[in-house]
Amino acid sequence: MSELLWVPTEQSKINSVIWNYKEYIEKSYNLSFDNYHEMQLWSIAHIDKFWTSIINYFKISYSGTCKQVLQWDHADPDFTAAKWFEGIYLSYSEHIFKQKSQLRPALKYANENHTYTEISWHELEEMVSCVQQYLIKKGIVKGDRIVGILNNTIETIVIFLAANSLGAIWSCCSPDFGDKSMVDRFLQIDPKILFYQSSYQYNSKIFSKKESAIFLKDSIESLQDIVDINASEWTSIFEDYDPRPLSFERVEFDHPIWILYSSGTTGNPKAITHRTGGNLIEHYKALALHQNVKVGDNFLWYSTTGWMMWNYALSSLLCGATLCLFDGIINHDNHQTFWNFLRRAEVDHLGAGAVYFNSIADLVSTDYVPHVIGSTGSPLSATTFQELQIKFPNVHIISLSGGTDVCSAFLTGSQWLPVYAGLLQCVALGADIVAMNEHGEVVEDEVGELIIRKPMPSMPIYFWNDKDNIKYKESYFTKFKQLWSHGDWIKIIPHKGIIIYGRSDATLNRGGIRMGTAELYNTVNIIPNVSDSLVIAVDKEDGSAVMILFVQLRNNQILDENFSSLIKSKLRTQNSPRHVPDIIYQVQDIPYTLSGKKLELPVKKIFSGISLEQAVAKDIMRNPACLEEYQRIMSG
Repeated sequence: MSELLWVPTEQSKINSVIWNYKEYIEKSYNLSFDNYHEMQLWSIAHIDKFWTSIINYFKISYSGTCKQVLQWDHADPDFTAAKWFEGIYLSYSEHIFKQKSQLRPALKYANENHTYTEISWHELEEMVSCVQQYLIKKGIVKGDRIVGILNNTIETIVIFLAANSLGAIWSCCSPDFGDKSMVDRFLQIDPKILFYQSSYQYNSKIFSKKESAIFLKDSIESLQDIVDINASEWTSIFEDYDPRPLSFERVEFDHPIWILYSSGTTGNPKAITHRTGGNLIEHYKALALHQNVKVGDNFLWYSTTGWMMWNYALSSLLCGATLCLFDGIINHDNHQTFWNFLRRAEVDHLGAGAVYFNSIADLVSTDYVPHVIGSTGSPLSATTFQELQIKFPNVHIISLSGGTDVCSAFLTGSQWLPVYAGLLQCVALGADIVAMNEHGEVVEDEVGELIIRKPMPSMPIYFWNDKDNIKYKESYFTKFKQLWSHGDWIKIIPHKGIIIYGRSDATLNRGGIRMGTAELYNTVNIIPNVSDSLVIAVDKEDGSAVMILFVQLRNNQILDENFSSLIKSKLRTQNSPRHVPDIIYQVQDIPYTLSGKKLELPVKKIFSGISLEQAVAKDIMRNPACLEEYQRIMSG
């Protein structure tokens, strides 16, 4: 039985954005809702009215006339063919600057060196104007791709807004990505300009990316220019151009805004391309209605630029909030650097990966108290829910789940509902989500696959260069035809919330960041004397995960301390620190199916305590006897 932790007061409900929205749609459509569940059901039963209400409630500016809210054949549904709000044109960055004000800064920034900076809206506008002019001079036009190897800094925000203002498409990797990982992503999308940091600090160490930039320039023929934001070529932009009033290229609702990437489990990471209008209206809904972000709030979500939560946090500016950026390792100086910034910036909305909150219960002090704590990346354990609520009795704890696929959260929170330990509060408005068993039956109070039955505007338009949407359909629509299968095991408990039991596939999850096994194999399997490898991440009760790597070696190579260190060093330098396993075992064989597919999920099941018989049907395996070795290792 999940413990009831928090109940909103009547006053907090009435003062919330979602309550104001409720009153708006009740008046607009002559409706009356007694509870959140009723409003959520209305939002998915009347998709056209719901999303139109979001456009109107948030006063979205656009040109043109909407021909149809959603063009989609209900009789023969195909999400990949869904078109939204055809006939209207809008700009994401235009809506960011609609919130400019002299009453509050646009950005607050801090790093490991205790640098603290506030950027006014006027300063932000001038910086974006100069970069906008630079991009125009370089011939950047609507549809061109601009990429970055950048940390969570003011400069990154400026570059994105300038690119977006022209209708260019943004894509970014954080500097801790390995060179091959970055090329695997950017090579697919033919970018024209790369912005990068030639050096950066992380965990009190200085890292150089100069060779990475050269490697990318040599590997990606489409790159015309690379700009080092640590060098004079960056500062000269602000010397060569005088600030002018910003111009905004309004683009089609379905025009791409940014390209994010899948984990790369089955080959190159998929280039997930998101629509401008879809992310604009989804983020207004998600941040304002579900997280209660208001004008004048200070919003921070600890993230790298390679995680979709960077894009999500950016949209807090749409709501009139000040965006707070921390650049560095979150536990710097025993967490004090980060928490001192939270105090100084007076952060109202604090967000981070669940693993972080699972690790800090005894470290944080209560002289700083946010209004909302947001957690995502993996399920927030019931114990952590309880510990946080004890430390912050009046704080609304929101555990979210969604992902790169939708660049948002579709399981989320509400100021209208109570919070139970270990449960996500609710299914988001406009998200037709159910749990479905293996027979395709909708179930409640029973574990099932997370299924989305109707399109959402923040779903990808397509994967870049995915002819006939083949990879797109394979990614979401193979398990249940014409229904989006997200790959999570969930249980929906009526009128209480949702439990997430983790991934139903073998995708790795490290610190809230999804990683693909293929990227790791591409590094490990080319190390001399490595014949093959397999990696899994096993979830623990506290919400963290243990990454285990199994290696099959040749030429009588033994997995000693030196060879283990070599493997870890290669993964750290060629991929990222997150790719380094916690444990490495030497095995005699790697399990495969008859068709040659590596069997990660059965091994994960074995290490989760499931018997061999239940873990896999041996008749589909090429080498079933090898799993007995994994069982012995797991048993100790």
